[in-house]
Amino acid sequence: MIKLFKPLSLSIGLRYTAAQRKNNFISFISFISIGGIALGLTAIIVVLSVMNGFQQGITEVSQAVAYDLKMTKRPNDGYFNDWQTMYKKVSNHNNIMAGAPFTNGEGLMNANGLMRPVQIEGIDPQYQLNVSNIMQSFDALNHDEPAIILGKDLAQLLDANIGDYVTLITPEVAQHSDAVIPRVKGFIVVDIFNVGMYEYDANTAFIHINEANQIFKVPENEVQGIRLKLHNLNIARSTAMEIVDNLEDNSVLIYSWVDQFATLANMIETEKRTIFIIMSLIVAVAVFNVVSTLVMVVNDKRSEIAILRTLGLSPKSIMAIFMVQGIVIGFWGVLIGTSLGLIISINVNNIIGWIESILGYTVFEPSVYPLSHIPTIIRWNDISMIAVMAFLLASLATIYPAWRAAKTQPAEALRYE
Repeated sequence: MIKLFKPLSLSIGLRYTAAQRKNNFISFISFISIGGIALGLTAIIVVLSVMNGFQQGITEVSQAVAYDLKMTKRPNDGYFNDWQTMYKKVSNHNNIMAGAPFTNGEGLMNANGLMRPVQIEGIDPQYQLNVSNIMQSFDALNHDEPAIILGKDLAQLLDANIGDYVTLITPEVAQHSDAVIPRVKGFIVVDIFNVGMYEYDANTAFIHINEANQIFKVPENEVQGIRLKLHNLNIARSTAMEIVDNLEDNSVLIYSWVDQFATLANMIETEKRTIFIIMSLIVAVAVFNVVSTLVMVVNDKRSEIAILRTLGLSPKSIMAIFMVQGIVIGFWGVLIGTSLGLIISINVNNIIGWIESILGYTVFEPSVYPLSHIPTIIRWNDISMIAVMAFLLASLATIYPAWRAAKTQPAEALRYE
């Protein structure tokens, strides 16, 4: 004898969800419905966590490698001959934190028979730490010999270590002809930095600004530009415009970090929204599976519904029975899917490493992606919104099958029994 408890609709609904004996198929498709919702939620949570991580990672790396604001002269307008005086003029702005001079250029770097293109950052170690958190100190550039700090991936590509010598090759136009001759200068590697962005780590090197001025033909005691550190990066563009207006100097150009990385950040945001919509379709398919499951249950239980009706159970109670079943399926699907999604998101790098060890090749190639690892950020607002949405959809999906069950006519259902 089967024991039922009150409320009766809840008791019968739970019994139908885990049907036994001759109704094993109904029980099986209930578990399939739970699995569909769980897999859909898992996919959405993992993808959104990774996309959130990428967005945050790109922002952090861009803040480390990009200039918050960069002041330069217009082409053919020369260089800053007294950068500290210029910095004092702009430092009155309440969003300016610090400043440092720089001289940049490009060249080829040779070491151990290997050659790579390189972006040279000529900096002053005394001021650079105030505007960059790439390293804890740039004092290694204050060396008796011409010194250089290489990016981690650049050092690996050149097979160069601290204490090794590398050669920088830059083009130079001959004074009395249009011929371009190479200018060669040797440096000792004094340190290696790593910001986690392959494109930057594989193509960037720091040298002392005095060395950079000599190489790139910047007059002595002048600098190519000034790097500015801001208190609030979110208003970088408006700060740049205000500085330009206050200077009233048409020869000065100011660029913000947004100009360098905004496109990439916006692209990730767009991809995140698109992927969320696509992943939501997986949950929608799983919800349709709940509808089909309950329709099959209603058809299978028509005679039992008729008997319950003849015993005096109201249509609302019949409807509640099947709504309970859909709610239970939605609850377990959301619970399992959310748990799996969180577990995978937290351990995604370990899982990728395990997959790579089995397959024997790199799944996440650092040279292809802007970051050298897979970052994940779990935002509980997103997780709760997704879980609630999935549960509500699963609950709403029960209305039509439950309504059909409530409309069952006892006489017609029992006619052939």
